[in-house]
Amino acid sequence: MSDAINTELARLRETVETLTQGLRMMVETQATQTEMLQAILEAATEEAGESPLPGLLTQIVERLDEQTGILHRIEAAASGGPVDDAQDDEDHAGRRPGPPSRQ
Repeated sequence: MSDAINTELARLRETVETLTQGLRMMVETQATQTEMLQAILEAATEEAGESPLPGLLTQIVERLDEQTGILHRIEAAASGGPVDDAQDDEDHAGRRPGPPSRQ
């Protein structure tokens, strides 16, 4: 096979792996959201007490941050760019944007 074909196959494999990782994370997020909804329903039908909701909400936020990084990698792979360059976006995905700076 030619180098061009090998390069394209490698890029396609990397894209499929990235998409698979994104789908796995989406399923994990949905499971966390299901737990949260179950906790909300239980909280609505029980007397007040200690709730797992804050922890579940934190998990959802963390998963969404992780997915943001993966989406940047998917976008890079889909546009034919190097996925490694999108790694910085993934590393910074957990950072919350602050207020816009004035200049």
